[in-house]
Amino acid sequence: MAETPRRLVAIVSIDMAGFSGLAERDPAQALAQVAQLRREASAAAERRRGRVFNTAGDGVMMEFPSAADALDAALDLSRSEIKLRCGVHLGEVTEAGNGDLLGHGVNIAARLQAEASPGAILVSEIVRDNATPEQAQRLAPRGKVKLAKMRTLVSVYAFDPSGAPVQAPSAAPVLAVLAFDAASRDGVTRALSDGVCEEILYTVSRVPGLKVIGSTSSFAFRGRDKPRAAKALNATHILDGSVRRTADRVRIAVHLTETQTGVVLWSERYDRDLADTFALQDEIAAEIAKALAVTLGEAKRARSPKLTAALSDSYFEARELMRSGAVPCIQAAAAALDRIVREAPDFARAWAALASATLELLRLSRTDRARLVEDAREAAERALGADPTMGEAYAVLAALEGEFFGRWREREALIEKALEFEPNNPHLLFRHGQFLVSTGRVRAGYAQQARAFELDPLDPMLAAFHGYNVWSKHSKDDGKKILEDAAQRYPDNVFVWFMRLNTAALDGEFARAEALRADGARLLPGLKDSAPYKAGERMQQLMMAPSPEAFMKLGEDFAAMAEAEPAAALDLAVALSVLGLTGPALAIFAEALDNVDAWRAGALETTRPHIGYETALLFIDQTVQLRMNPDFPQLCTRLGLSRYWRETDTWPDCADEVAYDFRAACAG
Repeated sequence: MAETPRRLVAIVSIDMAGFSGLAERDPAQALAQVAQLRREASAAAERRRGRVFNTAGDGVMMEFPSAADALDAALDLSRSEIKLRCGVHLGEVTEAGNGDLLGHGVNIAARLQAEASPGAILVSEIVRDNATPEQAQRLAPRGKVKLAKMRTLVSVYAFDPSGAPVQAPSAAPVLAVLAFDAASRDGVTRALSDGVCEEILYTVSRVPGLKVIGSTSSFAFRGRDKPRAAKALNATHILDGSVRRTADRVRIAVHLTETQTGVVLWSERYDRDLADTFALQDEIAAEIAKALAVTLGEAKRARSPKLTAALSDSYFEARELMRSGAVPCIQAAAAALDRIVREAPDFARAWAALASATLELLRLSRTDRARLVEDAREAAERALGADPTMGEAYAVLAALEGEFFGRWREREALIEKALEFEPNNPHLLFRHGQFLVSTGRVRAGYAQQARAFELDPLDPMLAAFHGYNVWSKHSKDDGKKILEDAAQRYPDNVFVWFMRLNTAALDGEFARAEALRADGARLLPGLKDSAPYKAGERMQQLMMAPSPEAFMKLGEDFAAMAEAEPAAALDLAVALSVLGLTGPALAIFAEALDNVDAWRAGALETTRPHIGYETALLFIDQTVQLRMNPDFPQLCTRLGLSRYWRETDTWPDCADEVAYDFRAACAG
């Protein structure tokens, strides 16, 4: 039998954005728009020497003899009144007997289209290379992406339908606020210095158009290390200074430097009473904003109250304790902040800090959780009563909405409100990313967490999650390097340890995983007796010596362990998903998420994320087989996710990756 000849063609894949929602609201209008799209596509193909070869559902696929013809046709269709998503690729195909085209080139075009946002045209690098010079000018690089069901990264470009040549983006200023110099033996002055710097950092991070490096990273550079800060942090500007303190006075010298030229753009010296510390940080932040020629968007923000020197010191020390992440430190910070707000009830920043500290205690607590929920909520509401622009407080309220599944839209509105006021806060970006992952929008969530890591690359929690994300979606080597670098700096951080263990076990690096598991017993007392630890050991033994009998026995044992230890149920459900036992995994997930308080109260510190983000486990790469099970949408419906997706018309990544009609299954 003669082999079907292959040929090189340009493929255009198009579908209608928001079609599922429209079909649900107005089926007749949806059918009319499909018919209109097919007419317009046929006309565009005829004008550009092409043809339509597939019209499945609300999509259209076309072939053209050249990349230039394909781009022109895509541009023609972008002018349609129907909002479309488009992918263009140049590759080899074979033609079936019915005229349909098959091959890797068709698959890439379809997945580029799935990656495109509504109204956008995404093209592969080979299309850009074969476009006309005029077309190439209108293709903006969008970096490398991992397309669905493909291992390799693909360089993609976005086509600008407006006709304007793509302009190189002007580099936004990136500011690093370094820890001001203080006498090394004067712990009180050093604490004051760090506190003032953090408050300045907090204020300038709310300046529109200005990226500010997070405190964990910028404060890592002190003394002789300061000259390395700009290069290590990719900062365009550095704010540095010194603090000198007497009994009741403080002198702060500040200077702002452009890193590329070394020119000092602005400098000033302030002599103030210690009671004016918070007013002083506002004044310095405003001066910095002027020096950067950026309008400070803080005019209507409530001014910081006048505080005694003792209260100022106590607040700064509490913030320092919160950064450590250790349970006793969080408890001490919460107690100190509670005393501060009793003496200064209008101090919004202290109320917001107390809300965050209480939320962290709630995450780590096994008892008294109902009281902690109410305390965190009250503190956040008091912060907003004193200052309605307090983004940190909105983020706490968003997390508390996660105490009950189903309030997805309310949580989203609160976290977006937080980012409206603090768009460059790394931890708010991280939490937004966690929310997106917990609703199935993994790519968008990981992108937000990448932004958070970029702003604070030395923060161990941000490094742990970003390292795993990179390992999962882009490059195993790059992801592991991020994790190993974090482990060098923070050998006792449990988040970093947990992500290193996960990646080693899933990569089949059994000796390394065993060593990390043993080290975890040092970090977490009682770990060896926990169900997740035992499950990890059992899974590794099975992977080292697989057999059908051991495989089935492991599934039965994990189900029994989940029933006996509800605090381990979600971890065991993930393990069963990895093994491909999706039926038992779905059953355990459903029961565990119905009784999530048992898991929150007893789970290991590493596996207890911010409140309400447990559903992220349903959408990570480790549970991909779970989502392939046609019963998976039933679980999503029980959790209120299906309703959220339908109402917002923002569907999870898996909606376009599974073999069944995910949207229809969620409508049932």
